[in-house]
Amino acid sequence: MRIFLTGATGFIGSAIVPELINAGHQVLGLTRSEVGAQTLLAAGAEVHRGNLEDLESMRSGAAVSDGVIHCAFNHDFSNFLAICEQDRKVIEAMGDVLVGSDRPLIITSGTGMGNAFPGQPATEDHFDPNHPNPRKASEVAGALVPVGSSNMVKVPICGMYLDSLMMAIFAPSSRSITPNALGPVPPGE
Repeated sequence: MRIFLTGATGFIGSAIVPELINAGHQVLGLTRSEVGAQTLLAAGAEVHRGNLEDLESMRSGAAVSDGVIHCAFNHDFSNFLAICEQDRKVIEAMGDVLVGSDRPLIITSGTGMGNAFPGQPATEDHFDPNHPNPRKASEVAGALVPVGSSNMVKVPICGMYLDSLMMAIFAPSSRSITPNALGPVPPGE
């Protein structure tokens, strides 16, 4: 498979690139810098120049790929509301390109928003769309990718193992992969 990977040179993406390549996949990695491009080329990936503000770049990367893994997120927390809205638009733009296909859209997320019962801790496998956290925009956008026309899979970061990401690629009928489905989280994650 040819995978369009946003955040390919970031914390999570840089760990995913070699896993995908070693599994025989081609990686089209999003980068906004020359240093990032050189890093991707050295790892054996293809370079897709662009950034999260350029929705056409997001669409074109998704259009030429067999699947998308969206790991990028702008960590400018001084403008968190706008950044969350930007992420929603990115997910929608890539999702629109995948509609009508069986190509997966995998969204990494680490936000537990809401609890199943009052007094219980928030978990990644329960989502409250009325939660006040602005990050919910990404969750809502991912949930709106049409089932049956594109396979959206949410992989929570706090319990994410690369094996679970590979499972999401090869078992795209799953809608969500939660830490509970993967077993215990190793110490330190």
